[in-house]
Amino acid sequence: MNNKELEKIIDNLDTVFRGDAWHGPSIMEIINSLPADKVNVQHGFSKRTITQLVFHMTHWKKYVLEKLSDNIHFSLQTEEENWGPAADTSEENWKNLVTDLKDTHNRLIEKLETFDDDLLSKRVPGEYYDFYKLLTGIIQHDTYHLGMIWVLWE
Repeated sequence: MNNKELEKIIDNLDTVFRGDAWHGPSIMEIINSLPADKVNVQHGFSKRTITQLVFHMTHWKKYVLEKLSDNIHFSLQTEEENWGPAADTSEENWKNLVTDLKDTHNRLIEKLETFDDDLLSKRVPGEYYDFYKLLTGIIQHDTYHLGMIWVLWE
């Protein structure tokens, strides 16, 4: 079983999430530092709040989990599926959002650890790209939204 490339991808995904990232603070390092009264503030320069970004990152990790389970029909097409309904992205729901993000990330890492490098060349069910592109894309996605969270916090 060859999984050297997948192991590197898993390590990158987890490093961006947990810490010791080359670019600076990780997702959880920033999230654990955020005061609750800042997470649902709407800024004039952004359409999104921090709570919406956390919902969004969580649901794209769920998307990967669904695709790893061969769910050809799962998608995130609507605004609500991508950014969450108001009740889910409220300041009052912040702790639940963070817990869901952590739990979903952990499930994704556990699921990925059951595969080998053969996964990377397989086409994502219902999509035109392979799992290599999806998994490296999720790392880029998390890093991008981490930067947005940092900007919104400042």
